[in-house]
Amino acid sequence: MVSYAVLGATGNCGTALLELLIKNTDAKVKAYCRNKDKLFRLVPGAANNSRVEVYTGSILDADLLGKAMYGCKAVFLTATTNDNVPGCHISQDLAHTVIKALEKTKSEGSQAPPMPRLVLLSSATIDPWISRKNPWVNAIVRRSAWHVYRDLELAEEFLRKHEDWVKCVYIKPGGLSVDVQRGHRLTLDDEESFVSYLDIAAGMIETAEDDEGKWDNKNVGVVNAGGKAKFPRVIMIAPTPDD
Repeated sequence: MVSYAVLGATGNCGTALLELLIKNTDAKVKAYCRNKDKLFRLVPGAANNSRVEVYTGSILDADLLGKAMYGCKAVFLTATTNDNVPGCHISQDLAHTVIKALEKTKSEGSQAPPMPRLVLLSSATIDPWISRKNPWVNAIVRRSAWHVYRDLELAEEFLRKHEDWVKCVYIKPGGLSVDVQRGHRLTLDDEESFVSYLDIAAGMIETAEDDEGKWDNKNVGVVNAGGKAKFPRVIMIAPTPDD
């Protein structure tokens, strides 16, 4: 059975990933979060589900995350924060712990399972090419959450240092909205606001399932293919945090 790990399973993107993986695949899903009760409240289908394993604990616990990732085809990195405070480092913490855990797996040599593909939820805001059509909007958004985006940038920089042995897809959405799934399209050139979390999650799953690796180590935009998502009550300028 194919396995996937969702690290940051109680945020909007994490719950969307869980819902789609449970509904649309036969895969085993390993979900990391800090609050199991909250996870089951947000995704009732995950409770009492033999295909779902939940891991709770510190984001700095490499042994814990290593167990969650072990043997997985892909790992979705979605834990981050919306608290724009100097020195925020949740995205960096997750990236460092993931690599530390995978290095331990790698040390098993020929006994180790294949390395999973990492799929990082990032933002078009920190990609000059994908966001090039909206420079002024991008500048305002970037300034409004500078520390959050800097955390994402540093996490990406760290992951890119390990691309010789761990493949990573960098998902770069525009504005996000809690809405229904309408259909998505992957692109290397564009962003769109607003896109639903369910469509973002579907795009992330598509990159994870791509056996040809055409999205590996690339910045990938996700745009609507079936109509725009509704304008959110609260504009999401970054992925919502895992709690």
